[in-house]
Amino acid sequence: MTTHELDEIDLNILRLLQDNSRLTTKELAQKIHLSTTPTFERQRRLERMGYIKKYVAILDAERLERGFVVFCSVSMKQINHSIAQNFAEKVESWNEVTECYNTSGDGDYMLKVCVSSMQQYQKFVLDKLGQFEYVAHVRSIFVMDTLKLSYGLPL
Repeated sequence: MTTHELDEIDLNILRLLQDNSRLTTKELAQKIHLSTTPTFERQRRLERMGYIKKYVAILDAERLERGFVVFCSVSMKQINHSIAQNFAEKVESWNEVTECYNTSGDGDYMLKVCVSSMQQYQKFVLDKLGQFEYVAHVRSIFVMDTLKLSYGLPL
């Protein structure tokens, strides 16, 4: 199934669930003007087909002392499949990294790092990122203010 095969009801289900994944089937059915059984079946089909990957709670980073956000561009000394795989495994184990992208341009990877302070970020760079032998260069961009933070996709 491709997005071209999704009808407007499917798209509405996706819109509503990415705004509030805790909607019950009954609440969702009321909002899309469908009965509960077909609503339930459509939601399960969207899950099976991979349109819905998982359901999460969005936490308050400031309240959890993880509001110091840094975008960290990482350039490698060299790169091959084995090094890339090893780096991916390392990144997966670092709980300070909330997002990681393999990028083109000046850096090989872009990490979003959420910690409590500049000192915690320095500790992350020195104790974790700096210990990966193929890292050649790290460029840090510190977030001063968040103007837009959207977790959903435009549908």
